[in-house]
Amino acid sequence: MRANFSIANRKDSYIMQKVSLTSEVITSNVAITTNKVSYQTKFRTLLTDISVAIAQGSKTALIGATGSGKTTFLRLLNRLIDPSMGIISLHGKNIQEIPIQTLRRRVLLVPQEPCLLGMTVTEAISYPLKLQNFTQSEIDARSQKWLNKLQLDHKLLNRAELELSLGQRQWVAIARALVMEPEVLLLDEPTSALDRGLSHLLLDVLTELTLLPQPITVVMINHQLDLVQTWCDRLICLHKGQLVQDTAASLVNWQDIDDLLRRDSNPPKTDEF
Repeated sequence: MRANFSIANRKDSYIMQKVSLTSEVITSNVAITTNKVSYQTKFRTLLTDISVAIAQGSKTALIGATGSGKTTFLRLLNRLIDPSMGIISLHGKNIQEIPIQTLRRRVLLVPQEPCLLGMTVTEAISYPLKLQNFTQSEIDARSQKWLNKLQLDHKLLNRAELELSLGQRQWVAIARALVMEPEVLLLDEPTSALDRGLSHLLLDVLTELTLLPQPITVVMINHQLDLVQTWCDRLICLHKGQLVQDTAASLVNWQDIDDLLRRDSNPPKTDEF
């Protein structure tokens, strides 16, 4: 007869207890809140009862193993999908009451594998500004500002999407988002195809965003703990669609987090009795 509670489950429970920690609730200068947000498809539940508050101008790392619900969470924040239950608010207003195009200008998502719509680099970066009826001089100034900050190689400007590596497409997509100067920037594994030098440059640029007079709030999915633990000021950790940690980075035991991620990525075989 099989036991319902295996040794593997007991070890998993022990790790979960070690990483589960929620710090004081953020009550002022909040950019985004989620209140008991769940998301499910016809076949399975991807997120369950997620309640967090993300402060304006904060640097939040969103981590968890593959399948933990990280990308689903980001997609909910700018309404690429809507929650099955719960409310998401931007500066206290339910995002479902904000016109969708307005919301996506204010809360911008850069996916892990971005699409440049077959455009050249120059066209892709300027495209969102043209949609917002910026003048050509404004487009040129904004584009140059962020091209310089990201140190984007000018030799790439006339290259088409298919002539770029995945890392180069990621970098261009980040530049395309930054020219819009959103209130909230959501990044899904932005360093996954970047070398270490560009990864650190990106983190420096993201830190600058949070220090502006009107600070930009950054939420980033990233599996490279050695990068995010020195960058973020807050950690949100998801485990199998549930919130297990939402706390100041200074309180995080990063070894426990690493143990949880490794366990989720390489689950042990279940022992039977």
